[in-house]
Amino acid sequence: MQKEIIEILSSGLFKEIVTNKAIQIGQLNAMIALLIQAKIPFDLSFSPGDQRLAAQAELVIHINPVTTINFTIAFQPGGGLYT
Repeated sequence: MQKEIIEILSSGLFKEIVTNKAIQIGQLNAMIALLIQAKIPFDLSFSPGDQRLAAQAELVIHINPVTTINFTIAFQPGGGLYT
């Protein structure tokens, strides 16, 4: 499973998250599809935003029982619930 995780995290989609670029919903769907295809466990939370907060999602990838990688995904500029 480690090889699959490294390959997925090296993809352009995940690099965009790391560089704090706002992504589109289609890109998030592609990330989810990659994780499901590789059978990598993950959790996804979504905050739709409002007048004060930007829309964001939080993606938590479970590496093993004690290790996770958390990504805060911005759909628009500005601070959100997960930042």
